[in-house]
Amino acid sequence: MTTVKELMKQGKKAEIWTKLCGHLDLNMDEYMEIQERLLFEQIEYLKHSEIGKALLGEKIPTTIEEFCNLVPLTTYKDYDPFLKDQKSDVLPFEPFGWVRTSGRSGEYPWKWAPYTKQMYDQLGNGSLSAILMSSATRKGEVNIDPHNVLLLGTAPRPYVSGYLSLSVEEQSGFRFVPPLAEGETMDFGERISAGFKQGMITGLDYFYGLASILAKIGERFESGGGTGKLSAAMLKPSVLIRLVKGYLNAKLGKRNLLPKDIWNMKGVLTGGTDTEIFRKKIEYYWGKQPLEGYACTEGGIFGFQSWSYKGMTLVPDSNFYEFIPYDEHINSRIAKNYTPKTLLFRDLEPGIYEMVFTNLLGGVFTRYRIGDLIEVISLRDDEVGVNLPQIRFYSRSDDIIDLGGMVRLTEKSIWFVIEAAKFRYVDWIARKEEKEGKPILHLYLELADGEMTPLDKIEEALRVNFRAMNNEFGDFEKMLGKENFVVTRLNNGSFAKYMEEQRAAGADLAHLKPTHMQAPEKVIKRLLS
Repeated sequence: MTTVKELMKQGKKAEIWTKLCGHLDLNMDEYMEIQERLLFEQIEYLKHSEIGKALLGEKIPTTIEEFCNLVPLTTYKDYDPFLKDQKSDVLPFEPFGWVRTSGRSGEYPWKWAPYTKQMYDQLGNGSLSAILMSSATRKGEVNIDPHNVLLLGTAPRPYVSGYLSLSVEEQSGFRFVPPLAEGETMDFGERISAGFKQGMITGLDYFYGLASILAKIGERFESGGGTGKLSAAMLKPSVLIRLVKGYLNAKLGKRNLLPKDIWNMKGVLTGGTDTEIFRKKIEYYWGKQPLEGYACTEGGIFGFQSWSYKGMTLVPDSNFYEFIPYDEHINSRIAKNYTPKTLLFRDLEPGIYEMVFTNLLGGVFTRYRIGDLIEVISLRDDEVGVNLPQIRFYSRSDDIIDLGGMVRLTEKSIWFVIEAAKFRYVDWIARKEEKEGKPILHLYLELADGEMTPLDKIEEALRVNFRAMNNEFGDFEKMLGKENFVVTRLNNGSFAKYMEEQRAAGADLAHLKPTHMQAPEKVIKRLLS
């Protein structure tokens, strides 16, 4: 199959668009034909393997309806006995690579996912689709070329982002700064620092990573600490010209130097809960709106936004999708033995659903419940001309804080409230706790050095924002009193010390930092101490 790199060398932009973004032109029947064809190819792969026989059972499904009715829903516990020792003889194919995540709960030392070569290639092509889209303003517009430079701001192998970057490099020929082999030997801070220093010489075209990181980098620039010290190797005419132009742009704007003054980014890509929180800040600092994508270790690339920056379109050739309606999801959480009903992509209506997926291209995760909730926000995007459901990430299913059945708070909604209060902070944790038999929302905050706003003023500002953004919050206060919301200030350096202790103890990258939502009591005690 012709790679994007080869198509770029041949100047075949129309073919590049079709290869990477052709799914945006599909109608529902065409989309479901791809889903069904690849699903039954996948069943053929699975049924001959040990893990596939355990997942599929005795009767092999011959229709989508049989697949959804006969094959049970799964979670990682169904795979751990087969995958924990990375034995390939139980799999449909010899894996190209073993990708891992430790998950959030720490229930497993690692969660391993075998990737076939097809899955690995799709990981790169799916990422290139999002990169292309991040710089497009209309259908068919292709602004990528082999000389593009990407800032390396993600975790190395064996994390999925490491394989993703390697696949992008192979499929496109893009240059990463620092180079991937070099960056894999560095910790995160070193990678970012080295990337910026090299980017002063090479320029930067694209970035993909966490939105909060992009925002913090922008804040460092604005405070005067972004460019760092220039080494002798960087004292080149091209670097000096870049800096002089940057400082002139900043002076004309009557502000401090920002990343957008130095680099004219073609595209910025992010994923996760914090994209919407920091969207405006990122555009201000970097000169580009962040394009949001959705992916995970077990499933690879799910989908990404278009140039309208509204909903995301799911790609049809990485996973077969099912969706558990929210009321069915709740029923399954209440009654552990309850089997929730699922809908197919063609059956979606606006609303909230739990994501269920089955790997295609030789993977193993089958009718897999990852624990994500997505929201269907519309059934099409008329601005872009996409006639498929548009989704956005809603929440982790175990992250929702439900207060008395009246108020439902997600990580995103709480983060919006904190950002809108305009005080400077390091980090936060929100928990549902109980006080005198009543449910309360308890927010633990570490304020930034030099933040002088009194805690009672901060608490009142947050309370006002909660009421403004969530009508039910005010009703909840009226019923149970203002004691339903408590703010505790953590000592300066609490989060840094926690992360330092976790690193010293050999904790996995995913467990260095506490989760924002519903952190365990032992974590809170450590932070308070």
